[in-house]
Amino acid sequence: MSGTPPARRIIRLFPDYSRDWPLWENSTPTWDVGYTTTPETYGLSEALTADMASWNALWEHHFDPIDGWDDGVNYERWAAAGEAIAARLQREVKAFANVQYEGDQYKP
Repeated sequence: MSGTPPARRIIRLFPDYSRDWPLWENSTPTWDVGYTTTPETYGLSEALTADMASWNALWEHHFDPIDGWDDGVNYERWAAAGEAIAARLQREVKAFANVQYEGDQYKP
């Protein structure tokens, strides 16, 4: 199914295991993008794409779904980077989407 995008799309930003990119978007009846998306989906800059990949890797290496974060410093570094990435993402997609940052679900 395809069509025209909704007036304002919502891009969700949060990591998940086995996903290369922490980008998600709910499809609508007129806009079928799937659920998982990539930087290419939105035409993101190389710099933001690289920083997003590093942020996602930091989470994968230091967060465990059962035990949580291995270190408070790693969480603080990841959380600060996530807020900055969300703000940069919002600037890059401001013409067509809003960003919903969901990193708080990983608070220690």
